Amino acid sequence: MNLKRRGAETGSSFQETVNRINEGYERAGRAYITRKAIPGKYLIERGESRRGLSLPPIDFASSEAQPRLSYADLCRLREGHKTANWRRFAPESKAEPDYGGAIAPEGRAIFFDAKTTRRKLLDFDNLHAHQITFLERAARFGAVSGFLVEFSASAEVYFLPIQIVVRWREEIARKSLPYRFFAEHLTPAPQGKGLIIYDYLKAVEEQERLYGRSYEGFVLTVPRAWSRRNAAADKTNS
Repeated sequence: MNLKRRGAETGSSFQETVNRINEGYERAGRAYITRKAIPGKYLIERGESRRGLSLPPIDFASSEAQPRLSYADLCRLREGHKTANWRRFAPESKAEPDYGGAIAPEGRAIFFDAKTTRRKLLDFDNLHAHQITFLERAARFGAVSGFLVEFSASAEVYFLPIQIVVRWREEIARKSLPYRFFAEHLTPAPQGKGLIIYDYLKAVEEQERLYGRSYEGFVLTVPRAWSRRNAAADKTNS
């Protein structure tokens, strides 16, 4: 049975980087942002009984009357056997994005999902409808909401606000956001110090300085061929 753990395609290594950055923010007193637990369940094959995670046979090479196993040895055996006997975990659909917290000094809420791509675009297939709905509703009440996107080929990170995502989906026929759009309209997260590898909060501050907290000053300019309105008009006239 071929079972695939979700999360690899969303960039588990990038998520580890984000976790370290968030730890750096907390230490610096700039923000408290945590990764939420993923709800789900373990799968078993048909006919398989439910049981705990088993350990391999243990050879006690001890002269003691009652052999003992140290906690360190137990952890080593458990981790070593875990990769070969991993209980199949299936994440369930969730409404909230991966990350959430508060930004100092106002305590302003922040919610986002971390995405990474090797391509020169962000495909909307990776943006789930329930997350977009949650982020859009949170943004209406003043929260920083969006997607933290890594372009791994160029080692660049951008914060894509949900307001721009919604406008793009409403006005543009194209079902992906090209890297060129990020580079031309958004601010790349600069390098920080220590654990703050990419200072994405500084990028958020700069973007809100340019466009406003609700991005009301953002002007969506794209080639005519990408426009949903012009595409419909061209189809009618053809």
